[in-house]
Amino acid sequence: MVKELHKAGIEVILDVVYNHTAEVNHLGPTLSFKGIDNASYYRLTENPRFYMDYTGTGNILNANLPNVLQLFMDSLRYWITEMHVDAFRFDLASALAREFHGSTSSVHSLISFIKIQSSRR
Repeated sequence: MVKELHKAGIEVILDVVYNHTAEVNHLGPTLSFKGIDNASYYRLTENPRFYMDYTGTGNILNANLPNVLQLFMDSLRYWITEMHVDAFRFDLASALAREFHGSTSSVHSLISFIKIQSSRR
């Protein structure tokens, strides 16, 4: 479909949601990361049973963790290289860059990655 849109002179902007998952909060269903290892994917409160939730989505993926950042980059790479998407709109992008306790956000790596991938087009 993307190639057909490009033939018609239409660029494709994909709305991506990397800030949260459908697992919602501690009462939500176990669909993926919750069943693997909460602390390896989500921002948790001092009580690791509970998720940080400052966007109203029930949970927040932790973009400061290398495996989460890699997940984002792999997904973006797929959409750029395989599906030929032209640009992205990041849902609640500010949640990805939120830093706690003076930590440096690895989202800067994600932004650099996007710039590099975009320049290869």
